[in-house]
Amino acid sequence: MVLVKDFFTNRSFNFWVFFSLIITLILSFPILSLLINVILNYKSEWNFILNIEIWDYLFNSFNIIFFQSIFVIFFGVTSAWIVTNYRFPLRKLIDICLLLPLSIPPYIAAIAYGEILDYSGVLQTFLRENFFIFNNDLFNIRSLPGVIFIFSITLYPYVYIISRAAFSEISYSYNEIGKTLGLKQLKIFFKVSLPLTIFPIIGGVILSILESLNDFGTVQYYGVNTFTTGIYKTWVGLGDIHLASQISIFFLIFIFLILFFQKRFFSNEKINIKSSYRNENNLLSLSKFKNLILILFCLLPISLGFLIPFTFLIKNSFQALEIFLMEDTIKNTFNTIFLALSVSFLIIILSLLVNYSVRINKTKINLFFSKIASLGYAIPGSIIAIGVLVPFTYFDNISNLVSGSIFVLCFAYIVRFFTISHTNIESSFHRISKNLDDTASVLGKSSIKILFNIHIPMMSLSIMLSLILIFIEIIKELSATLILRPFNFDTLAIQTYEYASEERIIESTIPALIIVVLCIIGIIFISRINNHLFKSGKR
Repeated sequence: MVLVKDFFTNRSFNFWVFFSLIITLILSFPILSLLINVILNYKSEWNFILNIEIWDYLFNSFNIIFFQSIFVIFFGVTSAWIVTNYRFPLRKLIDICLLLPLSIPPYIAAIAYGEILDYSGVLQTFLRENFFIFNNDLFNIRSLPGVIFIFSITLYPYVYIISRAAFSEISYSYNEIGKTLGLKQLKIFFKVSLPLTIFPIIGGVILSILESLNDFGTVQYYGVNTFTTGIYKTWVGLGDIHLASQISIFFLIFIFLILFFQKRFFSNEKINIKSSYRNENNLLSLSKFKNLILILFCLLPISLGFLIPFTFLIKNSFQALEIFLMEDTIKNTFNTIFLALSVSFLIIILSLLVNYSVRINKTKINLFFSKIASLGYAIPGSIIAIGVLVPFTYFDNISNLVSGSIFVLCFAYIVRFFTISHTNIESSFHRISKNLDDTASVLGKSSIKILFNIHIPMMSLSIMLSLILIFIEIIKELSATLILRPFNFDTLAIQTYEYASEERIIESTIPALIIVVLCIIGIIFISRINNHLFKSGKR
């Protein structure tokens, strides 16, 4: 009631609040359409799905979440602790390389390891020929453990990035206090540093979980049933949009429960750990042998998550060039880059306007709109795709101009990735003093001129960072693209998936390699921008 009352007061109801309301309704559209569709079109087949399929989806999802969390924490937190606290050769290079697995989408890593570890793959063939090992089930990579392995080695950087930042913000005096109390470095990690950083680390784990739950290519390629495969099979295989909506709602409840428990138990505590920053002089030096152990440990996730899949792509791409026509790949590369850039710019513009609306009208209703608008990234692409399709299938009874067009796909991307730019731009606005706005207003500048002449130039690096992050996510996106793409319109992700599904593995390496190279370029720019922001004190 307070929000409704606030909305209709003269103080808050203006163009900017109305704009936030419209954007919020648009971004909430897929979820609202799913809820309405389930209420109006409930199907009795749901009982069969609930009793048979859903339990299979839940079992696999819980196993993926549990074991993946263990491994991403092991790789991400341990590597971050080593890089933050110890001085060893190649430390700065390793710090950057630990991010590179982000350039390998899980479904591309799944294709690479599927070929390497299969019965007819390089490893098992080598073992049979040289060690006379003939166990057919020696490495069954196309299974639930295989999916967990792929997610662990490709998604640990989400935990690494956040853990690295959290450990860097812990004052070195905490380390000194631990030593004074007679604690060794390992006990300082478990009794001092880990408790101080547990909440951001859990946030990184949740991000990796959301990414794995959104994945379609890996679980489909390895034959593991999850919610995303169930939604896809129900819509594409059975053509039943209503049943797909019901599975989507169940999936959505499952995700919101994860976010609720994370919010309830792991994000309410505020720990002030900043009193002085670490510097190079605080790093601990070890013997050459121990330095070698640290380097080898850090190289393990880098090798598993990046070097091995990337080497596989490079090797097979040379073979593919001999038998592969590049015309379709060039066309799909153009489609991917054009689509990613166009949607990225549009999302940036919307994020700027929504956050600026909150800045100049910081009312409860506007803050509420802003929070609702930023929920999209938690929602998998398959759910958003079905939510977008539901009303457009009704529109198709009148016209075929909307559904099956590039507009629908772009809309799904905006809903899915709006949160990335929203979060970054929101934090950038917080770092700009409100006194600048007041001074500009006194000088007669309008709100729009203040935004474009003052705020945007001051936030240019953060805007560029958001743009690159969205660009990378869009070129890797598969689940929503696979469901919503227009007829005769493919992206590099679609081309990679379709070739791999047809067992044309060598041909699939060309578009996969282009995706990886584009992501590597983006990650290099992100690293440079982040370093600049840290040095300038804006991060």
